[in-house]
Amino acid sequence: MNPDAIAQIYASDIVSGFDIHKPEKLNVLFARYGDQGASYFQLLRSMGFEKEVSLDTYSHYEENRIHEVCIVDETVSQPDIGADITFVLNSESLDGNDNFYLRKWDVILFPNEVTGSVTDIDVSTSTAPAITVTLNDDTEQFPGLTAGDELIIITNAFSEGSGQPDSAIRGTWEYENDAQIIKETIGYTGSEMVNQTWFDVTSMGYKIPAYYFLGQVDIDYRMALRIDGALLFGKRTVNPSLVDPDTGRAIKTTEGMVPYIRRVGNEQSYTGGAFDVTQFDEMDNTLDREGAGNYILSLLGITLHQSIENSLVSYFANTNIQFARQTTNEVLFNNNESLAASINFKYLTKSERTFLFKRMGALNNPKLYGATGYEAIGPKLGMFMPINKKKDPVTGNMVESIGTRYRGLGRYNRRMEVWQVGGAGEGLKVTEFDKRSTYQRCHIGSHFRGGNQMLIMEPA
Repeated sequence: MNPDAIAQIYASDIVSGFDIHKPEKLNVLFARYGDQGASYFQLLRSMGFEKEVSLDTYSHYEENRIHEVCIVDETVSQPDIGADITFVLNSESLDGNDNFYLRKWDVILFPNEVTGSVTDIDVSTSTAPAITVTLNDDTEQFPGLTAGDELIIITNAFSEGSGQPDSAIRGTWEYENDAQIIKETIGYTGSEMVNQTWFDVTSMGYKIPAYYFLGQVDIDYRMALRIDGALLFGKRTVNPSLVDPDTGRAIKTTEGMVPYIRRVGNEQSYTGGAFDVTQFDEMDNTLDREGAGNYILSLLGITLHQSIENSLVSYFANTNIQFARQTTNEVLFNNNESLAASINFKYLTKSERTFLFKRMGALNNPKLYGATGYEAIGPKLGMFMPINKKKDPVTGNMVESIGTRYRGLGRYNRRMEVWQVGGAGEGLKVTEFDKRSTYQRCHIGSHFRGGNQMLIMEPA
């Protein structure tokens, strides 16, 4: 290739880290110029967790649980020894059509280890089914019940010659989110483009033939922050009055990770300055209960990260860490050691799970989530989520547990668009004005699956 052509391309066209560098190089670029490591958006890109979609609103389906508990609606006094007990099912045990899971002749185990068979279900009031349970051992006594108590169904028992129970089904839960249009702009005059500076290298070694070239670093940085804000803390717009008066069209925003986990996942508190290893035991119990996998991505603010490191020194020194690093590299990065190194996870294997710790620099940025008054959702915050893929039970498509979606169809996509318009500088002049502007635009959204297996850790 003609070297002059290469120089001409770099002199006349915009160079954005978003659209020309592969992920590992992009991570290094951002770490070098002040992003304090890969942003959440770049982390997802590096791990390949992004897909194209052709509509603003996208969704997938997740399987519901196969088995259910029954929830007590009102307080019931303890009956006599040998007596039946009757309780009303809470609305949480009913679907929109007042259907429920419990069936006649199911056997319920009560918290005091007493068992009883369901002998009658009165649905004369469809919104409040009354359940009568008879002791299997009439020398025992049912406990009293409190509103909100959960009772478990352990088996069923039928008489000889009896018929079959009613059919039971499980449904699916639909996850839905929107893609969001995010934009950024920089501009400079023709005169500024020919101003010579006293320096041509920044303190970090970045060559700048003219000062305005730093604007590209700035626009990439600002764009990354805006994308991260949407993917981490954004909420879907449901306010019908939020409309752009210039276009007459609604503003669409995407639901980010923190609102999503708070909506469908788990929350766990810790005492600041007194983080203990038992916190991980409690978290592991939650993850195990919800069927989470073996690899848990842990995105941490600096304060929580330091607390975890201080309390788990002996665990981090475990010789199995090297094995955890190797196996994780195989699973997540296809044995790409340089990419894994650029992400720079710290690993912990505890309770048969490997935690991948990543400090999120943006959570301590004093102009963002590290600002005064935001400490609880910034430096002290932690987000834990499994990294895996599961099949959509309706479409059969494989869906990652976390990721991004960008708008696209055919040869055109809006993952990240970068272009220039102007009447100054090298290249085609398209306006009369002696200036040139650089624009960035993306049309992306968050995508999560299995939020019940995710957890937010925050100070008490």
